[in-house]
Amino acid sequence: MKVIALVGPTASGKTALSLAVADLVGGEVISMDSRQAYRGMSVGTAAPGPAEMARVPHHGVGFLDPRTRYGAGRFADCASEWIARIRARDRVPVLAGGTGLFLKVLTDPMFAEPDLGGSRRERLERWTRRQPNELVSFWAERLDRGGGKFDRQRAGRTVELALLSGRPLSWWIRHGEPSREPVRVLAFRIDLPPGDLRHRIRCRAESLLESGRWQREAEALLRAGVATTPAMDAVGYGEVFSLLRGEITAADALRRIEAATWRYARRQRTWFRGQLPDGTAVLDGTKPVDELARIVVRSWRKCHDNGLPAGKSV
Repeated sequence: MKVIALVGPTASGKTALSLAVADLVGGEVISMDSRQAYRGMSVGTAAPGPAEMARVPHHGVGFLDPRTRYGAGRFADCASEWIARIRARDRVPVLAGGTGLFLKVLTDPMFAEPDLGGSRRERLERWTRRQPNELVSFWAERLDRGGGKFDRQRAGRTVELALLSGRPLSWWIRHGEPSREPVRVLAFRIDLPPGDLRHRIRCRAESLLESGRWQREAEALLRAGVATTPAMDAVGYGEVFSLLRGEITAADALRRIEAATWRYARRQRTWFRGQLPDGTAVLDGTKPVDELARIVVRSWRKCHDNGLPAGKSV
């Protein structure tokens, strides 16, 4: 049975749509967001709130310490287990999020990672965490010249694989044996006109800053001593920390967060256009959520006309 997958750039309405779809099919949501997984970061990552979590069971939200690594490989391990458990309850897994690589590792499984030696890897991880992003990326680019662009987590993993296995990440991606069977998905991409999406981005950031909720969350992270962990490279947190330290004004913070979030959304849109599974349907994000949910559910039921969970009428 295929799994429903809902993807789109930040602020495109994935959370609302995933809730509506899960309601109709008797589903449970699996977050495909690399930062919503961390505890204490729900505000800045726009994670589902308590009411939404009570309405529909969620997996992959707020379950990890920010000091913990959460890359595509670990997500694939967790998601495979969540999918199996959801299906065992005769419910429907609904994947939702904006980290496109997380979907790709399920539909096109990554290589089985070699044994890197637990203690050696831990020492190397501690070293890379202490280094500035620029230095880790510098070494990643030289150790893996075919590796493309590196974010902080990918750069750290590239350095570890190259030094501990003798082969760069790009080699393992091309030649490593798949770690698991691929997950079959019925995928949908939410699309919005650029102007509409940027307006949503600004309104969300403005609301969070004016309410003070993001600042209070950031203060708690500072007190917990996790403000320098890799998890904090999530969009916007650096600007909020600077605001709390008095280095920038609230207006500066809003302007910078809007610009950084828009750059991230553009990268997401570019990635989605070339990396999603064949047959991915495009949804008009300007339409009402209920209408989009009915489109998704009708398509899903068409693929599964026998043995479906009861669900609600659409």
